[in-house]
Amino acid sequence: MSTFAPREVPFVLDDVSPELGIKNENDTDYNRIKITQKDLGSLSVIGSLTRVEYGKWADRDACLIGFRFQFQKGNSLAYRFSRADIAIEFQARPPKNPGDDPAVLRYGPKYLRSTGTAEQVGWHYTASLSASPGLGPVSIEPGIEIGRSGSYTRQYAAEVESDDWGSRKHRKPNCVKIWMREDDKQEQGIPLELLAAVVVEAGGPFQAKVSIKVDTVFNLIAWPWSKDDPLLLEPGVNFGPSLRSSEPEIDFSTITSEEWRLLVTPDLLVRDRQ
Repeated sequence: MSTFAPREVPFVLDDVSPELGIKNENDTDYNRIKITQKDLGSLSVIGSLTRVEYGKWADRDACLIGFRFQFQKGNSLAYRFSRADIAIEFQARPPKNPGDDPAVLRYGPKYLRSTGTAEQVGWHYTASLSASPGLGPVSIEPGIEIGRSGSYTRQYAAEVESDDWGSRKHRKPNCVKIWMREDDKQEQGIPLELLAAVVVEAGGPFQAKVSIKVDTVFNLIAWPWSKDDPLLLEPGVNFGPSLRSSEPEIDFSTITSEEWRLLVTPDLLVRDRQ
């Protein structure tokens, strides 16, 4: 028996294990809520659909789509999400010529710079002093303890930028790219949640391909990820709350700054400028 003889150990993939992507139940599985999910221990990256509303952009058919992205760290101490790259690409369904793909008309947030989430942190220093010969006129009893305490505010900061994009074959952008980065000085990770919204010109059935890339370590350890099915969208099939419940059909070109704030940063309060 040659125990030191070279040998190869093949890796056998179970037929079910590679099926990590989120799949459509059928060709009419419109407005799938769970777009994508990747898990690694207590770390999770989740993309969800929050709203789909059809209306107009001036005289053109248009659609407003809302997204929610979650970056959950859980109780992990060794890893955190320091960056995330998100791409939302819209295509005609079934895919045709690039000129038939929905064009991106408006999107948000375009830029967010977080000054940080405040957290009060307390500290306390103690020192135990023991009496010993030769202290001179000052005498300290054995076991006496002195200390000092205080608190400070720690800020968690991050930066979010986005832009529209289209391949060289597209005359109009059909994709929105979002970049999230942690503050390079604090290194406390990116926010747990990001909301985004996109208005596209859509005169027929279309689909959205959502890609989320996070830290290299996460992708290497959990690789390979199978692709998710595209999100199927069908004209007239709405989902979620209406932007303006009083209007049966909204002209999305009239969306106000306050309405955009509620779409992408509903938890931020607008402060009056003094």
